[in-house]
Amino acid sequence: MNSTNETELLVQPAVSSQSQRIVVTMVIFVISLTGLIGNLSVFMFATTLKTLQNSFGRLSASQSFAEVILCAVFMFFYCPMVLLDIPSFKLASAHAGLILLFCYDVCIFSHLFIAVNRLCAISFPIEYSNIFNERNTRVLIGLAYAIPCFTSLYMHLANNCLLPYVDFGWYFGVNTSADCDVIRFYVDFCKDFGVVAMIAIVDVMTIIMIKVTAPGMRLMSANCVQSQKKREREITFVKQCIIQGAVFTTELIFFFIISGMQTQPVMIFLCTTVAWSLVHTIDPLVLILLNREFRNMLMKNPIGRARTTRVTYSTQPIDQVSSTHT
Repeated sequence: MNSTNETELLVQPAVSSQSQRIVVTMVIFVISLTGLIGNLSVFMFATTLKTLQNSFGRLSASQSFAEVILCAVFMFFYCPMVLLDIPSFKLASAHAGLILLFCYDVCIFSHLFIAVNRLCAISFPIEYSNIFNERNTRVLIGLAYAIPCFTSLYMHLANNCLLPYVDFGWYFGVNTSADCDVIRFYVDFCKDFGVVAMIAIVDVMTIIMIKVTAPGMRLMSANCVQSQKKREREITFVKQCIIQGAVFTTELIFFFIISGMQTQPVMIFLCTTVAWSLVHTIDPLVLILLNREFRNMLMKNPIGRARTTRVTYSTQPIDQVSSTHT
């Protein structure tokens, strides 16, 4: 009986007007299309360019792959469902919400491992190759997917806390019950904030190590031009850390806290669906816009010729990370 009522709730006719659904669809379509293109660009270059055939490149490709799936779900599932009010899509929306949650968690855990990768490259340049060898990198990528798989299955399947589409606010909502509220708070909210906090701590440690090792790096530089370039990369790295950390923190605050204070569907939509999709569009754009070398590769090298690109960067681990990610 309960399952029948849930099914009827999921496939109920839209309570919003056609004009509202058109606007909602256009907003999410533009955001998800931009994110899809950006993440595909990062993924393709991270998997083909010789300069990114390292631990950082593999972790970045793994993260971008998950974000490609997330943007594709919003673009090819959410947009048609909202625009055309498709009953079968609404019925399957709880599973689509599960996929979105899984991809989001893969993204933040990948961010954490990439942050640790940067810290080790700067703090332990000699041991870096052994720490982040191919086997260990594969283990980290496996963990980035395995942990979200476990938490998503536990939260939404084992405890029936699904994420069905809610037309009032045009978002993926959690089943309202006392058990689901507790599970959502600890397994979803606390976990996400905890991982983002760890990323911030690791990034602060990395910034400190950049300052500590700066004098030695200046002495090792062949000339003043190299020192200036290194300094510019350090500044870019700081900017990237601040922007990415601020974006994820803001999204979590809007999604979990501010959205619960809203009663208007437009505000709920902005705090949930827009925030959720936008964070994965900003993420690759930050990498592309702040990384001059990546922009040059993106503009000058078609994907088909990426494998023949000549390697012009230093082979030192610290330079690999700083030149590709900062």
